[in-house]
Amino acid sequence: MSTQDNDAEMLRLMGNTITDLQIGYRAASLENQAILAAPLKEMIQDYGDYQARLLKSGTITGDAELAEMNTIQSAISDAATQQELLVTISKIVALIAST
Repeated sequence: MSTQDNDAEMLRLMGNTITDLQIGYRAASLENQAILAAPLKEMIQDYGDYQARLLKSGTITGDAELAEMNTIQSAISDAATQQELLVTISKIVALIAST
């Protein structure tokens, strides 16, 4: 029986979610882009740091973190407003910080 590689799954989920956020950013108005740019850049930098931690550690992603990332990713398609995108970005930053 094979076990799931939680870190690999988290990288896939988080990468796809961040890509979706970047696409949402590109589709936003210039006013909303100005508001979203700094938090989006911070999240991308945090994601890079997270990827680097995975190179040095064993498995660091638990089932609870994967479930939370799935919930966040599902919310992206429903995030139509700037405020909803900011909340989603904040959730990803918090999740990265907690792992």
